[in-house]
Amino acid sequence: MAHYSDDEVFPVRRITAGALGDPGRRVFVLQVQVSGQTYSWLIAKEQALALSRMLPALLSDVRAAFPELDEPLVASEPDLALAEPVWPQFRVGSIGVGYDRIHDLVVLILADTAREEAEGEELLGSPQAPTKAHVYTTRGQALLLSHQAESVVAAGRPFCPNCGEPVDDFGHFCLSEAVRRRRSGAYVQ
Repeated sequence: MAHYSDDEVFPVRRITAGALGDPGRRVFVLQVQVSGQTYSWLIAKEQALALSRMLPALLSDVRAAFPELDEPLVASEPDLALAEPVWPQFRVGSIGVGYDRIHDLVVLILADTAREEAEGEELLGSPQAPTKAHVYTTRGQALLLSHQAESVVAAGRPFCPNCGEPVDDFGHFCLSEAVRRRRSGAYVQ
C-alpha cells in the first residue's frame, strides 16, 4: 500500500483491529480494505491499546482546532470482523497518527519493525516488500477503530490493577505488590 499523491488520497473502505488465537497467545492485527484489496499488519497488544487512546485524543484536538467541522459520521452497523485469510504485510514497529485537513482524513503511518532495526543500512539487490504504509480513514472510521481496538484488548486477559501486567488464569507474580509488602514490613515468600 503506497502513499498516494495529493490527487489520489482517499479513505479505506473498511478498517478494523482484531486478534487471532487464545488469550495469552493472541496475535493482534490491523486490517484495511481499499480498492477491492485487503491488507493486514501485525501489531502489538500495546499498539492496539495505544490506538484506542490516541485516536479519540486526536479527534478531540481536531474538533478543537476546527470547530466548523461536523461530528464524524459513524456506520450504524459496522463490519469489524477480520477478513480471512490474514496475510500480514509486515510487523508494525511504530504507528504515527495525524490529520489531513485538506481532505478531512485521519492518517495512520505504519512503519515496519525490520526497517526500524535496519535503520541506516542499505539492502541491495533484492526487491523489498513495503516497509511503510499510509492508511487514510474518515474521522468516523478512526472513531470506530478506537472502540474496536479497545474491545479487542479488553477481550483478553485482565490487567493487574497494581502493576498493569496481564493476569493469567493461575495468577501472576506482581512485583509491585511484593515491593509494597516488603516496604511495609510484611513477610513475602
